[in-house]
Amino acid sequence: MKRSLNRTTFLLALLFVSSCERGQPQNCSDLIEPGDFGSFEMVLGGIARDKDNRREWYRCSLGQRFNGSSCVGKPQLKTVEETLVIIDELNQKSGTSWRLPSLKELRSLVVEGCGNPAVNPNVFPGILVENYWASDESSASGFRCGMYTYLGATSCRLFNSLERPSLLVRDY
Repeated sequence: MKRSLNRTTFLLALLFVSSCERGQPQNCSDLIEPGDFGSFEMVLGGIARDKDNRREWYRCSLGQRFNGSSCVGKPQLKTVEETLVIIDELNQKSGTSWRLPSLKELRSLVVEGCGNPAVNPNVFPGILVENYWASDESSASGFRCGMYTYLGATSCRLFNSLERPSLLVRDY
């Protein structure tokens, strides 16, 4: 009796532990064929044009530059306030209108069913698996919104004093 109770307890514990496991997300590089840009059109200057939403994205993280096939340089990890100052200076010097994307805009980059990162690596070749800043402000003081590119989850509980990467977007 005691032996069957131990065996039953062991099987229940094993069932419980195995039900807690999550499968790893499919890596987007394995899911998306090279040269497949989805709904994006690649234009000169490292720009990915989202024709459906009339937006242009810079293909590299802030601080990097696009060399024709990849992102070179080191992404700048900055607080959200520092990032906004850098974007403002960039726009003043270049006459452009780049900005931080909203959560909704960031979420539009997510390729369902893949992760690590959850965005198309052909479009964004240097994207980090990291929390990226969004323009949305959190209702909680001291926090900001962003998207974690591992699975594309969004949150408005990112400490605004931490340094994170950014993507740039503009309307056309």
